[in-house]
Amino acid sequence: MSLPTVRIGTELAVLLADYLGDQEKNQGYDGLMRRAADHRINDRVSRWRTASDPEATTVAVVRKLLPVADRTHMAKALGWSLGDLENQLTSILPKAVRDHARTLSCRLPRWHRL
Repeated sequence: MSLPTVRIGTELAVLLADYLGDQEKNQGYDGLMRRAADHRINDRVSRWRTASDPEATTVAVVRKLLPVADRTHMAKALGWSLGDLENQLTSILPKAVRDHARTLSCRLPRWHRL
């Protein structure tokens, strides 16, 4: 029996929010944005940050943005295969990046947002 789609999306979204909030070097949101720049896909990822409903991406892009060790850890934490995780990330990662970027703008002092 498979989990309902809403529950799957919620569990992965929570895991990604935690992942993107990681402040360790080469981890989290900053690490993801650095990898996007390294692979010359930062324009695509930057559009996710401002889109009201970011477009899904490809498994190839997911693999470029999230190191295999991180994807493997996420898959194990959720009890999924790596392939299933990567397929789910194609639609959930862009939204997680958008949501995380929104929280960053809320953390800026008021004069930075003017």
